[in-house]
Amino acid sequence: MITISDKKLDKNSLEKAAAVLCQAFEKDPLYQAVFQNEKDLCRYIRLMVDYYNRNGEIHVAVADDKIVGASIWNHKGRPFFSIRSVIKSGMISEIIKFFMLIQIKSMIRLKNETLITERYHYNQEHHYLFMLGSVRKGTGRALMEYDIEKFSDCPIYLENSNIKDNQIFYQKFGFHSIKTIDVMGVAVDLLTNSKGDQII
Repeated sequence: MITISDKKLDKNSLEKAAAVLCQAFEKDPLYQAVFQNEKDLCRYIRLMVDYYNRNGEIHVAVADDKIVGASIWNHKGRPFFSIRSVIKSGMISEIIKFFMLIQIKSMIRLKNETLITERYHYNQEHHYLFMLGSVRKGTGRALMEYDIEKFSDCPIYLENSNIKDNQIFYQKFGFHSIKTIDVMGVAVDLLTNSKGDQII
C-alpha cells in the first residue's frame, strides 16, 4: 500500500527523497542534456529538494516504510526560483557552493530550462509541478491523484521532457499540451489541465 505525506521533510527524509528523484531522472533526456554527469544531476536535485522543502511543497510516497516517489510543487503563483526567495530561505552558501562545483555551461543550459514556465503561464494564478519521480510502479499515479485533489482550486502546469514515456500518463489525468518547444535539442511539452489554455 502506498501512502502520501505532504509534511515538511526532516534531514533523513530529504536525503531519501532526493535519492529517489536522482534515480527517477537519471535517464531523462533534458537532464542528460543539461548536466555533464549523474553526479551533477544529483547535486542539483538535492539542492532543489532542500530549496522546495523551505519554499514550496514536497509530497512523498511511502511504501513498506520506504520513500518510493516524490513530487515537488511551487507555492501557488510564485516564480520558480528568485533571488529574493533564495535570500529568505537562508541558502546563499549552498547555492554558491553548487555554482562552484558544477560546470558553468551546465548552469547556462539550466537557465534556459528555468525560463520555460515563466514565458508561458505566469500571467495567471496557478500551481506548478516542478518535478515528479518514482521508483515503484503505481507511485506516480498515487502522487498525481493526491496532488490534483489537493490543488484543485486553480490550474496546474508542468513540463514533460520525457514525452515518449510520460505523455499517456499525463493525458490520463486530464493534461494536454499547449506547446512543444525545443530546449537544447530536446522536445519539451508544456502541459496544463486548464480548459482555457489551447495549443499555441
